[in-house]
Amino acid sequence: MNKIFYILFSFLLTISSLGVQAQITKAQELKNLKITGTLKCSEDNQPVVGATIIVKGTTNGVAADFDGNFTIVANHDDILLISSIGYASTEIKIGTKTHFDLSLSPDNVSLKEIAVIGYGVQERRDLTGAVSSVNIEQIEQVAVSVDNALAGQIAGVQVNSASGTPGSATAITIRGITSLSADNNPLYIIDGVPVYGVGAGASTSFQSGGVPMVAMGGNSTSGSIGATSEFERNPLASLNMEDIESIEVLKDAYATAIYGSRGAAGVILITTKKGKKGAPKVDFNISTSVAEPVGVPDVLSGDQYVDFYNDYYSAYSNKENYFSKSANTDWFDAAIRTAVTTNVSATVSAGTDKSTYFLSLAYLDQDSYVINNDFQRYSARINYEYKSSEKFRFGNNLTLSSTDNNSLNSGSVYRNSLLASPHTPIKDEYGDYVFVQSNKDRFNPIAKAKEDINFIKDKRVIGNLYAEYKALSWLTLRSEVGMDLMSSKSYNRNKEYKGLNDQEETVVIIDGSASQTNINNLKLVVNNTASIYKEFGEHVFNGVVGQSFEKSQEDYVRISATDFPTNDVLSIGSANEPRVDGAVLREWAMVSFFGRMNYRWKDKYMAGVTYRVDGSSRFNKNERYVGFPSFSAGWRISNENFMERYTWLDDMKLRASLGFSGISGSGGYYGNQGQYVSRENAKQYGNSNILEVQQASNPDLKWEKTQTVDVGLDLSLFDSKVSLIVDYYNKKSIDMLIESSVPLYSGYSSQTQNIVDMENEGIEVSLSTVNIDKEFKWTSNLNFAKNTNKITKLNLDGYVAGDATIGYAYYKVGESSTAWFLYDWHGVDPLTGNPLWKYADGSISTTAPASINNKEEYDNKFIMGDRMPDFTGGFTNIFSYKNWELNTLLSFSYGGKIMNGTRAELLTYTDNKNRNLSTEILDEWIIAGHKTEIPKKVNKSTPPKGVGGIDYTVSRQTDRFLEDGSYIRLKNISLSYRFNPDIIRKIGLRSLVLYAKGSNLVTWTNYSGPDPEVSAFGSSATYAGNDELTIPQQKAIQIGVKIGLR
Repeated sequence: MNKIFYILFSFLLTISSLGVQAQITKAQELKNLKITGTLKCSEDNQPVVGATIIVKGTTNGVAADFDGNFTIVANHDDILLISSIGYASTEIKIGTKTHFDLSLSPDNVSLKEIAVIGYGVQERRDLTGAVSSVNIEQIEQVAVSVDNALAGQIAGVQVNSASGTPGSATAITIRGITSLSADNNPLYIIDGVPVYGVGAGASTSFQSGGVPMVAMGGNSTSGSIGATSEFERNPLASLNMEDIESIEVLKDAYATAIYGSRGAAGVILITTKKGKKGAPKVDFNISTSVAEPVGVPDVLSGDQYVDFYNDYYSAYSNKENYFSKSANTDWFDAAIRTAVTTNVSATVSAGTDKSTYFLSLAYLDQDSYVINNDFQRYSARINYEYKSSEKFRFGNNLTLSSTDNNSLNSGSVYRNSLLASPHTPIKDEYGDYVFVQSNKDRFNPIAKAKEDINFIKDKRVIGNLYAEYKALSWLTLRSEVGMDLMSSKSYNRNKEYKGLNDQEETVVIIDGSASQTNINNLKLVVNNTASIYKEFGEHVFNGVVGQSFEKSQEDYVRISATDFPTNDVLSIGSANEPRVDGAVLREWAMVSFFGRMNYRWKDKYMAGVTYRVDGSSRFNKNERYVGFPSFSAGWRISNENFMERYTWLDDMKLRASLGFSGISGSGGYYGNQGQYVSRENAKQYGNSNILEVQQASNPDLKWEKTQTVDVGLDLSLFDSKVSLIVDYYNKKSIDMLIESSVPLYSGYSSQTQNIVDMENEGIEVSLSTVNIDKEFKWTSNLNFAKNTNKITKLNLDGYVAGDATIGYAYYKVGESSTAWFLYDWHGVDPLTGNPLWKYADGSISTTAPASINNKEEYDNKFIMGDRMPDFTGGFTNIFSYKNWELNTLLSFSYGGKIMNGTRAELLTYTDNKNRNLSTEILDEWIIAGHKTEIPKKVNKSTPPKGVGGIDYTVSRQTDRFLEDGSYIRLKNISLSYRFNPDIIRKIGLRSLVLYAKGSNLVTWTNYSGPDPEVSAFGSSATYAGNDELTIPQQKAIQIGVKIGLR
């Protein structure tokens, strides 16, 4: 028995040991496994180069290679942690598998759900201020410049082109007019550096106001040197669209108060691209386009012109056949061409665990459709960051650009080619340009375009150096020094031209002249901040405190000359009469302290407070410092328990804010100081050169301030298929500055004073929908904004009522600051052909109102509508199917009156026989009973021949040429095709996209001018709604290719 038991026990022990050995062997086989895999992007199926694969809880890790492949040694029970910048991290349990084909999804939080705000970032879902973002991928396909890319994209942001000339400025207004004297363009911040226009202290255009009494030089020290700049530069013209990572628009006071005295008109934050970890990625974008004007006025042919003027002069002098039908010159056709644009951009992005870099080179060659006018830009960018440890990093963002703008005289060439007489040939039988003395004011636009020299050359460096130290897990310290260095040279050389006078004698028609303007502008900014992010259970704090110093210095010199020995001499110093027209050195500085704290509790309740103190050298010491507080609150209603049953509701947030911001640049560089201007040959002082006080000092000059209340609702429904953002705002501008006349006994003519208050009130709606989300996808975005404006206080006690009328502007309590104040044109009397006018007493008369200088006639002027539209918006649709994508944008504007000065100019005729006219003139009154809007040739408002006077039939002081500016425009349409990655990898490419797009292809409008999107007074939103033979925008078709190298 014992023997049997022993044998059985030995057998079981042997079997057991064999089992244990097998388990040990199997366990050993599951250790140190060779795990392989491939990582690709879930959206484009491209390899995720440089992704990090780490065995969780260890330091064992590798990086994916150029093709997204990786190999790592791990155990079967290990977990692989996979991460890459720009992608959501993922964890994979190994188990028994040894190979993994994985797709990484782009990190929507990092790419789309983080908003860049002043001096920091915040999760978009936690915002309690009004902040809007631009879809960069969307506008990259359709825009050459940043400002034009904003048109129709964001509710409450209105974009009007100052000119169709390449490189020209645009007027951008956010939530209406904010100031009557300062530029109403928003503040632009590029990588933390404020960017302004050439020659401007705090805006994109030159400021009014002279230089201080201590600065003077040359023959003119007037600070109104903006008048000498014949072309207003676009402050964003140096930016390459391919360099931009994000664009955020800060609209309400809580969002903008962190920028204090510069945020009243809104803030646009532009962040450029950074390098990403991984092997170098090289991308090219190459495109070309052709363009023409969106519209062209119709003018008389040679025969029509001769018939009209023969009839006109016979009515004056009874002389028949003043002209013979001997010429039919189409000046406009000779001045216009098909504009061709070439755009080439190359970028490189790469990085390691320690450092990343982003490099770009770009070239833009953009023709104007006006002959011999073009814009060229060369730009380069170097963005670098080095991480020396987990706590310390430093880097730079730097862009260099050079622009060469030969479009300086495109406006005059465009204008004069429409007005030039078709009876005059471009050249005579000897091939010389024809100039007629009585046509001196029109010149020869073709000769001027081809022979004269006009250009602006700008060199610009914008960038910063920064260092960042993570002192604690919740505290980050950052210091940065930024710079905007601009050197600008404009040169104009008008050649001497000879021609025939009325006696058929050869005389000098146009004297030779030249001018050159040099502007050097240096702006420095130093920012030091401490940012915190701390969580205490359900309490989250996100804040920043900091200090900023900004200084601007500008020197300006303008020289000119006449009487050149020959047309071949270009140097101003070689002329017989050189002179210095102006020489100014001016500067300002500002020091600021600021702080912001955002708080969130239980992911339901949010609150924020911001405070900034600015001190500016522009103001007297008693008014130098001012504080700008703001407050906000938010309530995420969707996270309340009583909302749980509404499963279709993803997110619902109610927010409100109250805050103050301001404007410091409205007084110019030296708004509080007395200002001198030099006068030559003053008769009252024996023809001596004198210094004359231009503006009285005002030591009590204060900041313009803006108070804004904003209430908003953010909704997300049906798994984020529907998103709705609604905002109501009330923005009050306080202590606005205008130039006001003062009594003559004071010894001055005018003084800048804080005497106006104004209010803007409006509503904004943005609706985004995912209409179809299958293989065929369709998404839409509709934005809508309505703004009303009115003057609420106007302190003109002691001054004449005329102070309230400045040029085209008219200010009256209770009325819009952009109201039209005009005489009432009542059409044409069908019995006599004379114009009719309506007076304040209701009577109708053929007697035109008196000159604008006659104060008594103000009573016979009426408010005739507003320059600004009733509402604006845009409607975007994106359709995609497999590798195809179609993107369309309709922009629209309703209401808003445009003074059609183009029409007025082309209906103006005098005893100067060389002005062409609109074909509309052919509908003039002819016989009793004829109903028309064109008076007879010689009517009661026509000045007598040879006698100067105002022809009120074509005066801009009447509503005859005031038209509805409403429109719907197909702003952009683009079609792209993305090649399958598996195909293009065979030829060594990472990506390949072909695209075609159209801009401004179709416009639906009742406006009779060429282009309803005009702003004849440059970037001044205050004087919007004027079309004075303004160059219309381009209608363009573009084709291009994007190439990504492996």
